[in-house]
Amino acid sequence: MPLKVFLSYSTDPEENAIVWRLQTLAAASGIQVFVPQRSGSRLPSGRKNVPVLADDARLAIDQSDYILAIITVSTGPAVERELNYALGKGKVIIPIVEKGVRDHSFLKKFPRIFWFSRLEDNPGRVETEVLQFLKQEDQDKQARQALGALVAIGIGMLLLSGLAKE
Repeated sequence: MPLKVFLSYSTDPEENAIVWRLQTLAAASGIQVFVPQRSGSRLPSGRKNVPVLADDARLAIDQSDYILAIITVSTGPAVERELNYALGKGKVIIPIVEKGVRDHSFLKKFPRIFWFSRLEDNPGRVETEVLQFLKQEDQDKQARQALGALVAIGIGMLLLSGLAKE
């Protein structure tokens, strides 16, 4: 049975291709990654009465082994809804957060956050931290290795995207 990962993400619209590439690379490695659709418009994260989580996202979270959250300065309410739902379901969440996002109160809900910077990081550092976290959580060795590789690739792609913008 393949490892199932729900990818909760916030990126600039021009970086959304990174998320789809990550899903494709994961599939080539036997990891099933669900990537929720994001609309072009973002609602303010402080807005009340934000629409509920879509049924397909809820089902994918329910069926996922892990939740990989890539949170950048472009975080919108969809990510917060997905992660709150996953927390309620007791899912293992791996929040990978871009430095500079510290003002979001929902980040305080996570026991461990993995920080990265597009300018100064090496994907291997974050991968190592995630692997250590999963080991402490007593997760399966193959799952740890697969998720570690997925994290390294995702961070690497974000770093390359940052370099390409300069």
